[in-house]
Amino acid sequence: MVYIISELCGQWGGSIQRIEQMILQSKFSGANAVKIQLYDTYMMPGNNRKKWEYLNFSKDQFTHLLNYCNNLNIDFFASCFQEKYFKWIVDHNLKINKIASSTLTDIDFSEKMIKTGIKTYASLGHWKDKSNLPFQNYNNVEFLHCVSKYPHYYKEAIDLMPVGFGKNKLTGYSDHTIGIDSCKEAINRGAKVIEKHFTIDKSLQKETESAHICSMNWKELEKLRQYCEAIS
Repeated sequence: MVYIISELCGQWGGSIQRIEQMILQSKFSGANAVKIQLYDTYMMPGNNRKKWEYLNFSKDQFTHLLNYCNNLNIDFFASCFQEKYFKWIVDHNLKINKIASSTLTDIDFSEKMIKTGIKTYASLGHWKDKSNLPFQNYNNVEFLHCVSKYPHYYKEAIDLMPVGFGKNKLTGYSDHTIGIDSCKEAINRGAKVIEKHFTIDKSLQKETESAHICSMNWKELEKLRQYCEAIS
């Protein structure tokens, strides 16, 4: 079976009520896992970081969402962008960790996380040499092909997608296209892990929530799960 990850940030919009709804919809539409992003907005690149402050998670919110997902029997994990947040992952005994494209180029921090032995997915959007992937000597890491462009379109995604998945621990695809056709093609090419942003409402698209347009809703997620089952 294909492992489908529903990425919830930043479409949660700083609302715990909304993210709980997103988790519920993800669970009952066929996702295996939901994922959030943990960062201090003031430590991220770019100007006017205050406008993103509402997307910061507190530790209490993180714990609440973990318990919420445990009660629903859906996997919960995170991408952390600073080391203090990785301590939350370790302290809460999460079974999965995700290294974002921009973090993977920080070799020291990435290796520190991988060395814990936690099962790790790492996106390759910012990794230049696709023929020479890092951390091949670690058994707990798998890579996701990724194009770090929000959004992009099917033709571009297909042109840049590997011919096949499965070699050198390249097992999955992290998608930022509009629609789910690129995800289907990745599955056709052997991807066993699909990560895609999720939204409850694409009309929420605005400057501060720019990922809604390239997110799947529950109907698209349901169709993606049905596609996986049909070809398995």
